Amino acid sequence: MSEKCTIRIRFDRPDRTYRGGETISGEVIISVNSDVRCNGITLTRYWKTHGRGNTATGEKVKIPLSEAGPLQTGEELTLPFSFEAERTPLTYRGHYINVDHYVHVNVNVPWAIDPKHEEEYILLPGECPPEYSNGRGDIMLAVGQTAGLSSTGKTALIIFVGLFALLMLPIAFFLSPLILIGGIIYWIRRNMIAARVGEVEFTLPHQVVTNEESLPVQVKFTPRRSFLINGVTLRLMATESATSGSGTNATTHRHTLLDEQHTLHPAGQMFPGEPFIGDYQLNLPKTQAWSLRLPSNVVEWSVEARIDIPRCPDWSMKTVLTMVPAEFLSGTESVSASPSPATWADTESTDIEHTSVQENFRSPVPDSRVGNDGSTDDLASIIALVNQIESAGRFGNERSEIAAATAGHVYDVRLVIDRVATTFGYSGTDERFRQGKTVTGTVEGTDQLVQLFTTSEHEAELNRLKRGDVWYGRVVIDSWDSLYNRLIMLEST
Repeated sequence: MSEKCTIRIRFDRPDRTYRGGETISGEVIISVNSDVRCNGITLTRYWKTHGRGNTATGEKVKIPLSEAGPLQTGEELTLPFSFEAERTPLTYRGHYINVDHYVHVNVNVPWAIDPKHEEEYILLPGECPPEYSNGRGDIMLAVGQTAGLSSTGKTALIIFVGLFALLMLPIAFFLSPLILIGGIIYWIRRNMIAARVGEVEFTLPHQVVTNEESLPVQVKFTPRRSFLINGVTLRLMATESATSGSGTNATTHRHTLLDEQHTLHPAGQMFPGEPFIGDYQLNLPKTQAWSLRLPSNVVEWSVEARIDIPRCPDWSMKTVLTMVPAEFLSGTESVSASPSPATWADTESTDIEHTSVQENFRSPVPDSRVGNDGSTDDLASIIALVNQIESAGRFGNERSEIAAATAGHVYDVRLVIDRVATTFGYSGTDERFRQGKTVTGTVEGTDQLVQLFTTSEHEAELNRLKRGDVWYGRVVIDSWDSLYNRLIMLEST
């Protein structure tokens, strides 16, 4: 909140959830706190990534809301806005990677810090992007391509490589034996595999897939000699890869979203001249982890075929898939009313790799309801409420409805503190909560995240709290924040 004015952004939909191609509209409400000269009010829409990887930001589209003019104390401006939702990228809540869409409002005040405020909105699959209109082939080009060099860049690269090679000739004289040994090892390995399995065909009808699709896969080869195998398998994987830093300081964090192994043929013996044909229907899971390929943030799906040969290098081939929403393939506006959670078994990896669970894609209701005339419930009741919320599905409105049903009820709670900060983002109508503190943490004895808005009355007490401390008090349930999967509470006054 600025000393000069207070900015609120109100969307036409309380859950701030839209599909690609739909019209996003609402209004910006500006309450002027002191006389200022304004050079214009601008709304900017854009998307950006956040998480472990370097931040990538989409095009910032500016929409003027008001021209230059004086703003007087006590004045309240209501400025409508409207724009068409982008088709991609879609909102994503991952482990190391998040993609969010924002609306940012800026009041241009000369010779002073500009008052500003931004809110997130949720983008779900909707209209098929124009570049995908011709089917699976175009989607591969649009989603999977990487930026190439121009002809000038290629020429410069060739010149650089040539000069580098000339400078490295003396060193290459000493490295040539190592290069030769490496080449011999590669040739021996390749021929050991070929002498057994011959030519292997690994075929898929297409590489562009969608969730809950059945993908036929075939592995076919004719053995050249008799040999034992430990099995012929297919491995379906989905991973996040987020890179932070650059150059020698770059660190890549990887997380396994899905790792499934399917057996085409168990351990046994292969005989020369007897063709092996392994067909399998690969059932893809429910997911919202659509393929994403940005410079430092990648969500990748792949399927790998492997022939496990004891005492011999394995034959393997990996094909990268492009996972897109069903709407982009069918051309329909919506396949399901709301997103579905992944049904994967997460796999813990070594080093910095961890497991991931998709979060809900809905956002909090902007309008707050403050009530202190509700019933007072004890600690056991708040635990019961948390258990009820946890048992509800993450997707859809069930958790929001549970919170709405208890809105205005007063509870005695014990909160384990994560952070205490000055309130800036309170969008309710009660001005008392704009001057206080925002407490984030969990309900003691549970993993339920909460955000508590307080008045300035107990500011000194709250300032002394640090992470891990327990705060005990009486709160009012306000709403459910589906964006961050947490309960919104207000201090009972």
